[in-house]
Amino acid sequence: MYLIDGALRADIDLDAALAALSGRLAGTLAEPLDVETVLSCAERFADALTRTEHHPQLDAAARAELAALCRRETLRAKLERELGERPFSLRRPDYREARFEAWQPLGLVLHVTPSNAALLPFMAALEGLLAGNINWLRPSGSDQGLSARLMAEFLSHDAGGKLAARLAVLPAASGELSRLMAHADGVSAWGGDAALAAIRAQLPPGCRWIDWGHRVSFAYLQPAAASDIALDALADDVCRLDQQACSSPQALLVDSDDPAVIHDMARRLAAALARRAPLWPALTPDLQEAAEISTRMAFHKLDQAFADGQGQVLSGQGWRLAWNMSQELAPSPLFRTVELRPAPRAALAAILRPWRTHLQSCGLIAPAAQLPELSRALLAAGVSRVAPAGRMHDGYHGEPHDGVYALQRLARRVSVSLDAAALPDHAHLDAPPAEPAGLAALPLMDKAAFQSQPANDKAQLFFRSGGSSGAPKLAGVSYRDYRHHMRAAADGMLAAGLNPSTDRVMNLLYGGKMYGGMLSFFSILERLGVAQYPMGGPSDDDFSEIAHFIVEQKINTLIGMPGTLHRLFECENKVLRRYGGVRKVFCGGEHISDGQRAYIGSFGVELIRSAMYGSVDAGPLGHACPHGGDGEFHLLAEAQWLEILETDSDRPAAPGAVGRLVFTSREREAQRVERYDLGDLGQWLPGLCPCGLAAPRFRLTGRHGSLLRVGTIFVNPSALTDKIGLPMQWLVDNADSGGDRIRLLADGDPWAIRARLLEEPMLNEVVGGGLLTLEVTATPAAEFRRHPHSGKTPLVLDLRR
Repeated sequence: MYLIDGALRADIDLDAALAALSGRLAGTLAEPLDVETVLSCAERFADALTRTEHHPQLDAAARAELAALCRRETLRAKLERELGERPFSLRRPDYREARFEAWQPLGLVLHVTPSNAALLPFMAALEGLLAGNINWLRPSGSDQGLSARLMAEFLSHDAGGKLAARLAVLPAASGELSRLMAHADGVSAWGGDAALAAIRAQLPPGCRWIDWGHRVSFAYLQPAAASDIALDALADDVCRLDQQACSSPQALLVDSDDPAVIHDMARRLAAALARRAPLWPALTPDLQEAAEISTRMAFHKLDQAFADGQGQVLSGQGWRLAWNMSQELAPSPLFRTVELRPAPRAALAAILRPWRTHLQSCGLIAPAAQLPELSRALLAAGVSRVAPAGRMHDGYHGEPHDGVYALQRLARRVSVSLDAAALPDHAHLDAPPAEPAGLAALPLMDKAAFQSQPANDKAQLFFRSGGSSGAPKLAGVSYRDYRHHMRAAADGMLAAGLNPSTDRVMNLLYGGKMYGGMLSFFSILERLGVAQYPMGGPSDDDFSEIAHFIVEQKINTLIGMPGTLHRLFECENKVLRRYGGVRKVFCGGEHISDGQRAYIGSFGVELIRSAMYGSVDAGPLGHACPHGGDGEFHLLAEAQWLEILETDSDRPAAPGAVGRLVFTSREREAQRVERYDLGDLGQWLPGLCPCGLAAPRFRLTGRHGSLLRVGTIFVNPSALTDKIGLPMQWLVDNADSGGDRIRLLADGDPWAIRARLLEEPMLNEVVGGGLLTLEVTATPAAEFRRHPHSGKTPLVLDLRR
């Protein structure tokens, strides 16, 4: 049974199959495979397996095993453990160096699979897909079309149909393997030494050889830990798969050279085999296998006739145990046959040396205090895997196999080196990712909708949501979410002009009380590898210690709220002017006014720029660059998708038109952020940015839904502040006379500001009619009210009771 382009074919031969496949190999290899396509298809396939009570190819146990292996979380954990998070991103391993690395697919991988594991061919091909390869499977003669049918069913769950060109089953005869290998960039093969040698001899020059040969596993016993429970567990490992798996113990090595101890351990293990063997269904060896067992046992008995009683063959219903005093690891003829030998700890490395290249698992039975030492000794002697007796076959998701990670053998590590001045702002060389699938069908989400959905059990890190006004709620992220966001934000800070090689950064953002400003930027700066000083925002107006460290530590870059930074320069005017070493200021959390910008710039600061555009709920959203103006950002496309929708409908805004910013966070696992309307207005910026970054750009233009109801009317503080053109803060409370009161803090002439505001007819009418009290107080922007947790200076504080 062939599988070609997702269709099962019994009507073609190898010539026709190769003709159908070979012509489009180059085109398929040139198109990168999004791993999300594989994960989504596998998850749907797993769901289908769990819904199917009767599967024509698999029994219930095999179906459950396959479904568990195909779960998104399982496959993603395997991918990240073996290749790292976002392994196919061509990015700087070190932000200070102009070198970029990534994993890339090997190309076309031919999988030559064995007959002793029915699901192995499918899983081998799935591993190849995870690494982005084209996969041709040549199953064993006993497969009888199972793998082709399973893969066809798997492909039926690929919504986009992109995987069919990357999976094929070609049941070629052994003599025709070379015809398949001629197209391969790698050959992954299973079998014994002779079979693997025959396949390797046909390998084309330069083709990667990925061999999975037979392995020998054993148990190692420290007699002090030889309880009946432990020996029963070891007997289960022997009987569970009749020693047909590489992880099956073929021998028991005992940490002793005392014949009495060895004899006692043999007697007790034989009793355990007698107890446990009847509980496991037994395989029947064929004639050749039975002859091998009989011959081996006969030779043991012959040897023991001359061994002065230091050896014995014990047997029962379907099991055998042979022991003697030779210090060696002796392979077993399998089918519940155990070879028991002495192996004093001091001689362990020498005993295992002849088998070093074939060793796999060791079932360790020892007192807890000796487990670290014995584990180290076994691994040093060549064992790849140590497990407790009774769990030698279990493993765990993402566990190395035969001492390697399979996906690393199915991929290649690539690099791009550039001149340092070529793309200094680029953290990676990736194309912007595509729109998330199915987005248009989702409803919009506002703040209330976000906060109404609790974080799920993956949430591990919590921050205040809505910390500037209203009752605070919590936003939850997993550490994986957090790392993803911080990596994207670090990319953005590099693009914004922070130089990890030369800058010395003081972090003056506020933190604590579950506000994440300082903590997040600590993580961002740590990821960048920049020298940083996490000072935090001051709790009072004493900036002397901050200024002292800036001068003493030669700080050249500051990150903080505009109000905090303005106040620092104002309070430590003489010290910082004399120092003159602060060259970069990155502002966060709020808009920096022209007045603040001019004042800070007078200290010799050359770069004053937004650190990041983002929110606690959705994470970092956009970053600045040297070619953008105030309020202009590149989308952090690695972490976010942005739609700009019309202000009065959910249709996309016309190019360049102002609309609502609606964000969707990619790969957010602890809380959904899908089509989240943050309340900000903005517009797309046309064309490519001169900085060379491919991520789309947008400009913030204000807030929607930000009207403030006071004195029976609605006013727009943001629009009125823009009209005045000066830093202002609106404090709304209850007037003594009973109505509403606006106390306006403004960094300018209060009478002129009041007159400009009262040019608004409706505002003038309610103030003149006594329905609203309006007070304007001349106040430096640095003295505006700050939020006690975030340090932000909000535009509006509604203090009404």
